[in-house]
Amino acid sequence: MLPVVELIVLVYAANNDMKNISLGIVDRDHTTTSQMIVNRLTASNYFILNDFTTSAKEAFQNLESGKTDIIIEIPEAFEKDIYNNNHPRMAITVNAINGTIAGLASSYAGNILSGYAAELGVTLAQGETITQRSIKITSSNWFNPNLDYKSLMLPGVLAILITIMSIMLSALNIVREKEMGTIEQLNVTPISKLQFIIGKLFPFLIVGIFQLTLGLLVSVFLYNLGIQGSILLLYGVVSVYLLAVLGIGFLISTVSDNQVQAMFITLFFMIIFVLLSGLFTSTDSMPVWAQKINIINPTAYLVDIIRRVVLKGATFADIKSQFTAIVILGVCVNSLMFWRYKKIS
Repeated sequence: MLPVVELIVLVYAANNDMKNISLGIVDRDHTTTSQMIVNRLTASNYFILNDFTTSAKEAFQNLESGKTDIIIEIPEAFEKDIYNNNHPRMAITVNAINGTIAGLASSYAGNILSGYAAELGVTLAQGETITQRSIKITSSNWFNPNLDYKSLMLPGVLAILITIMSIMLSALNIVREKEMGTIEQLNVTPISKLQFIIGKLFPFLIVGIFQLTLGLLVSVFLYNLGIQGSILLLYGVVSVYLLAVLGIGFLISTVSDNQVQAMFITLFFMIIFVLLSGLFTSTDSMPVWAQKINIINPTAYLVDIIRRVVLKGATFADIKSQFTAIVILGVCVNSLMFWRYKKIS
């Protein structure tokens, strides 16, 4: 039940769609146009009007105190300037302590105001009313037509859960035997080192595949997410990926003396893997040094692959480079792990 609950909670929580942004209005015009602007802003799902005043100082104090996130200031004679074609201006002030809220709030407000201006589209020239002709843009969104943020987050969260559970379980594997004092008994058994490692990791490979299956079922039946690509391709890629991350966990287990130490090392790597995975921030917008670190981040490859296969219907040719990187990482990590683990038989 743990991955199911996490998948349900995280997909709704990890959402960059901002709603109920606290709005402050400074209206010095008091005209039909200014009222229409306020109505347009509050009619959307993005803004809630928490402050309406004629004092810019009072509005700014509310912004500083956190009562409002954004201020729209409508100056005097705003409507008059529109009809006299005097290039009227409004001021938008945003609290930028939280850069995400600031960027989205100003973007939402700008789009709403631009849309209203395009509809208004009236100037007076030589006493005649001329309707401005503007270019109309009709857009269509590929792969996520409704711009549902859950559809973008769901595949990424599923990849993260598979990674966390797999590395955590395998990292606590050998170190638990060390704490219990049974590692010596295992080491002197007649089985080979390869057989021992396969026996230790294979159950967690099955657990990882089961997690993927459970996650896909939740995606389809709970979130109504249609899987566009090949299911077999998805299972094949995840199986190879699990071999790589299980090797990372096993390697952590071999260098740790106790479970607490293994947990700390695992947490260190998982924070880096998750934050650089592209789940919350596009990897293309990261600094150059972060993109270079991502070359050895298997989670970034899996997030990209699952999103491509599930949302875009990508084929193996489309994900060949990411899959090759996972294979190379898996070979390197498992070779190091196989060399690092010393079995005395």
